Amino acid sequence: MKNKPLYILIGCIAFLFLADKVFLIPEVRDSFMQPGGMVYYRHRIHQLDLYRKAMEKPSDKRRVVVLGDSRSFGIGTSMAQLAGKDDVEIWNFAGPQAVPAYHLFVLERILEADRKPDAIILGLSPDALGRNAGIFASPVLNYGVDSEFIESYRTQIPDRDLDTYANSRRFAVVGMQFSIRTLIRRIKGSLNPRDRSGEAALLLQGRQLSEEEKARLQSLALASSENLAIYDFHTSPQIDVLDQLKGAQYGWFGYMNADELKKETDTLVSLYLEAFTVSEEQMFYLEKSMQLMDQANIPAVVFWPRVNPYLREVYQKEPKISMLWTRVTRLANRYGLGTADLNVTEETSCQHYYDASHLSIDCYPSITGYLLQRPR
Repeated sequence: MKNKPLYILIGCIAFLFLADKVFLIPEVRDSFMQPGGMVYYRHRIHQLDLYRKAMEKPSDKRRVVVLGDSRSFGIGTSMAQLAGKDDVEIWNFAGPQAVPAYHLFVLERILEADRKPDAIILGLSPDALGRNAGIFASPVLNYGVDSEFIESYRTQIPDRDLDTYANSRRFAVVGMQFSIRTLIRRIKGSLNPRDRSGEAALLLQGRQLSEEEKARLQSLALASSENLAIYDFHTSPQIDVLDQLKGAQYGWFGYMNADELKKETDTLVSLYLEAFTVSEEQMFYLEKSMQLMDQANIPAVVFWPRVNPYLREVYQKEPKISMLWTRVTRLANRYGLGTADLNVTEETSCQHYYDASHLSIDCYPSITGYLLQRPR
């Protein structure tokens, strides 16, 4: 009995280890969705099924798929309609901080369907083509792709990113980036629910909207509430909104003043762009995607998103970044794809920046209308 405390300690460690591994089970993870990337990437897997079913049915609308990172979130059917493009149905598969490896993952699954999309819009950011940002490991490997993809392309995944991915499975709760602060906030929201019907009513007041549009605005109001229901994939209003918008996200209204924008841009640069090195692995994935689009004979455009003037200056001063677009353009030309730099076109000159990374949603009707004309 002398060793009883030791046995208890070993037993507790073993129990915690096994309990942690429960969070690798997909059904369990679906009940503990963390805010941010985990929500979007889980939704995209679900949306692939919705997309395949939709493609089995005939449509008189042009079906367009969007790939990219969060700077492509605002490209959706509603923005196309505001731009006068009523004959378009847009399926947005962009992921937060997504890199070309994720675009390839989604594209391979989209091309499994018998009917191909009528066009593809692919957004690229310099951040996603850098090797040192760490975003390939998490969120992309962590949330975005499956083990089959990782095994297929293991030789094109840096060891550092593979190690980070392995740790996200070795310590599952940590890998999910479980937030105690979010848990407390959502418990409080469930115990003291905030009635947001008044806010929804204000959104609807004085507008001539269809029942579908009214339901969408009400869902947007509910999705911004914090409660325990948001954890569950099957009950989360955030998933409901993404379903209604076919993956697009229209939540970024308003814009920063110049001082705030400069300060936040400096922070962004320090996190993702210092000591920038081009990722040849991501260039490999990008070229592979271009090859697939060319082989499938799908009209496509690759675009460089508009960024704020402070960030644009950083891009221009760093030769490794400034030359990237030239390199991407040459690749696109080789495979017969269209290209568009939104920083230099008059049609996409909107200057409303929601934050250092993203444009305000009011810029997206003109951007969407412009990009829909570019695939070739």
